[in-house]
This record gives sequence, C-alpha cells and structure tokens, in this order.
Amino acid sequence: MKKALSLFLVCILLFTAMLPTFAQDAAQKMEPQSSGSVPMVRLLGDGQKIYDEDGNPVPSFVDVLSSALIGDDTDAEKDESNTQESARNILKGFAEAIIAGKYEEYYDILEKEIAEITEPMQMDENGNPRKGTGIDRGQINANKKAETTPNRKSTYKFEEYTFYYDWRRDPWEVADELDAYIDAVCKMTGHSQVGLTGRCLGANFVAAYICKYGSKHQITGFGLEAGMAYGHNAMSESISGKFQTDGDSINRYLEDYRSIYDLQTDPWITELIDFMERSHILEGMGAAVKATIYEKMVEGVTRALALATYFTIPGYWSCVNIKDYEDAMLYVFGPEGSEKREQYAGLIEKIENYHVNVRLKMEEAFNSFAAEGGNVAIVGKYGYQMTPICRSRNLVGDDYTSLQYATLGATTSEVYNTLPDDYVRAQQEKGLGKYISPDRQVDTSTCLFPDSTWVLKGVHHGNWTDLEEAILYTVCVADRQLTTDDFGYSQFIVLNRQTLAFEAMTEENCNTENWKAIDPKTEARPSKLMRFLTSLFNMFNNLLNFIRSKLG
Repeated sequence: MKKALSLFLVCILLFTAMLPTFAQDAAQKMEPQSSGSVPMVRLLGDGQKIYDEDGNPVPSFVDVLSSALIGDDTDAEKDESNTQESARNILKGFAEAIIAGKYEEYYDILEKEIAEITEPMQMDENGNPRKGTGIDRGQINANKKAETTPNRKSTYKFEEYTFYYDWRRDPWEVADELDAYIDAVCKMTGHSQVGLTGRCLGANFVAAYICKYGSKHQITGFGLEAGMAYGHNAMSESISGKFQTDGDSINRYLEDYRSIYDLQTDPWITELIDFMERSHILEGMGAAVKATIYEKMVEGVTRALALATYFTIPGYWSCVNIKDYEDAMLYVFGPEGSEKREQYAGLIEKIENYHVNVRLKMEEAFNSFAAEGGNVAIVGKYGYQMTPICRSRNLVGDDYTSLQYATLGATTSEVYNTLPDDYVRAQQEKGLGKYISPDRQVDTSTCLFPDSTWVLKGVHHGNWTDLEEAILYTVCVADRQLTTDDFGYSQFIVLNRQTLAFEAMTEENCNTENWKAIDPKTEARPSKLMRFLTSLFNMFNNLLNFIRSKLG
C-alpha cells in the first residue's frame, strides 16, 4: 500500500513538474487574433487618393502617365489641349538638345512641362501641399469622429482605428498629429495605451513617431508590415542614379504581373526580351548607352523629372536608404550652393531633419523602445521579382521592396540562387540554423529583431492578408514580447496557392515563384547555347504567330 501511495505521489510530483512544459507547449500553439480588448491604431501606405480643395480626386503620377500614353476619354478638352502643347514643347526641346547640344535647356523645359501636368500631386518648394490638396474630407471626418466619440467596449478590431494622413507630407510633422490622435483614442476608449502598426510607407511614419514620441509609453507595441522604414530599393537607387536592368528580371517581372493582375503580354514580347538577353544584345545596348548618351539622356532626364514628379514629396524621401542618401541629394539638388539647393531650401530642411532625427536614429530608438518593455512585430514578404530598374533588383522581395529592408536587416540571396553553403554551415555551427529559411534564401538572425520577425513567402506586396494583421495585432498588444516560438506557425510561412491557406514553410512547399530563375553567370556553356537556340526559335515562332494574328 505504501509503495502504491509512494508511486502515486511520485506521479503527482512528476505531473506537477511537467505542467510548465505543457503550458509552454500550449502557448507555442496559440493562434494570433486580429481583435481583442486593446485598441489598435494603424497607418496605411501611399495608395490613398489625394483630393483638391473642391473635393475632386487628383490624378496620381501613374494616372497622368497612362493618360499621356494611351489617352483618356474622360479628360476635359482643355486638359487634353494643355497636355498636347506640353508634349510639343518637350519634343521641340529634345530636338534642339540633339541637334545643338542644348541639353540643360531641354532639362529645364522637361521639368517645367511635366511639373505643370503633375502639379496637384506635387508638394511646393517647402515640401508642403499645393493649393489645398490633401486627403479626402471623409477621412478627415473619420479621424475627428474617432477623436471625439466615446467607445468603451470589450473588443476592438484591428482596423477600427485607422489614422488617415497625407502620405506626401513630412513624417516628422505628421508624428505630432498622430500623437494627438493616439491621446484622443486612449481618452475615448478608456485605455492608457494602444497598439500601433504601419503598412508599406506607413511604416516610415510609425518610425518617425517612435523616434519622436517612443518614450512617452502610450503604446504597448508597434508593428511594421512589409514596411519601407529601411528604404525602398527602386525608389532609393533610381533617385541616386543607380540604374541597372537585364532581360531575365524584366521577364520575371512580367510573369509575376500576369499572375497577380492577369496582365496579358503577347508571348512575342517576352520571347524578344529573352532572345536579346541570351544573345547579349541588351547587355551591349546597355554598355553603348552608358558610353554615349547615358549622362545626357538618362541621368539628365531623371534629374529633371525628379522634382517634377515624386521627389518634392518628403514622404517619398523617407524611402531613401542610408547608403544612397548623399548620392540622392546630389543627384536631385546638385552640389552645395547650387540654384536648386537655394530654390528648394524649405524642402531640403525637412528632408535633412528626417535623415538626422529618424533615419540615423531609427535603430537606437527601436531598441530603446523594446528595452523599456514595448513589444515589436515585423512582417516581411517575398517570392516576387522586384521592379527591374535598379542594382538590387534581383534580391528576394515582394515585387515592391526587398525582404532585407522590410525585415530590418535579414541577410538574403538573390532570386536565382541560395545563401552560400559555407555561410549556412557557419550559421548552423553558431547555433543560428533555425533562422535559415527552408529554401535557404533568407537568414533572419541578422534582423534587428530576429525573434519577432515573421517572413511570408508567396505573398506579394499588395496582398495584405488576415494572417499578417493577426500576427501584428496579437504581438503589439500582448502583455509581454511574443516571439516566433509562441505561435503554431513557424517563423517562415508559405502561402499554398492551391488551397489559399498558410503553411509552415518546408523544403517541399517552398518553391512558390511564378518562374524558374537561372543564374546566367553560373550556367554551363552547353546549357547557354541550348537556351540561346531555343530562345531564337521561340522568338521567330511567336513572331510568325503574332503576324498571322494581325493579318487575320
């Protein structure tokens, strides 16, 4: 009897000792939720429409370009006439530049004419909105309603408190308005703290807020969702003159867009691009352009277009990476003492203030916030070709920005290869193997927050999923810093395109790309020859089909 009783007591003691382990296992399998008892303030990106003082939507730069290229039946006759006149002036200036070498005059004409067309979307020389343009009045009213309507209840949804803002403005200035909004939400809900998240460009505004108000302790945690706080590759590199492309990356980009937006491109076009890449025609053309007209017709033109389009906008200047910043300032405004430096002194003051107080202090501010008990959640995405115009175009990314930037520092391969075997082996020997993705393209151990960074593959930049929001909400408002070990999902997650369900990434399910990437530098010589001959045949075959289709 005593033996039986002793055995029973031992079992109880063992079971009691194991309870923390069971509790931990249960915690590891928790499901993230996108609603709960703590309010969340969220910021969206730069896709929000801008309106004029009369409440009419202002055409975006893309709208203007589309209208100029393919026409728009909704354009007023006056606007159409102005656009045609601008086009004539630009062509005249271009002709004079070629014939008489008057390139500087051509740049001035180009900047002036394009600026007139895109004026409502631009900011003025001080980096402020022009002629009363801004966000929709309905969004302004939504902010006011949130700030003045008591809302004390047991559950709040992730998207319930969306802070609407003019994404063109200086993030440092918007931080003051965001702080007032958060104060008001706390007062209206009866909470002393809220969560805070930023999506895409919104992450940069969250970064400015943390740098300016992070020590105020009015937020439980912050999250960045496919954010550009570290930079946006194509924007940062193109505005500092670091252009580069290749046919393979262009075709991968087109293939992705066929998948995402059902964009139909005639096979003749992609086969032509492929043939030009295989035969090194594109490479030769690039070298010829670089040696002859690059400085005049690429650098000069993009400099002129910069201040006629995107780069009067302080919000977009926040997308310039640290390493590109000085080059970008020189590229757009010229050297110290230049006429443009004087003309845009007010805008430059905003740009430089963000650089000093946010860009250069961001990591310190983020680490300080975390050290003081604030929660942090970072979500990055990849599996798509980035915009194929810049030097880092072939890093893994989400079609918009690199995973390296979005995750605040992950080490990644390029799309057509994996991390080197020696590198992976060294990381494993250091005990960091769990941070290497199953496809061996990503190492999250180098992230600023390696244990609270989630990586989704097969999800492009514009696909904002419920899982991302649930992870951000759950981590940001938790009573402690949750990590990748706390959820049923692993750190590396993949979207199954057949079931549209998320799964833990494995070596078996990790190949989600729309294309098969091949590194031309390491491809064997016989394979190169076969690809060239195949490409040549496909080009002519598709050209004949294209001609037949046009002839009926």
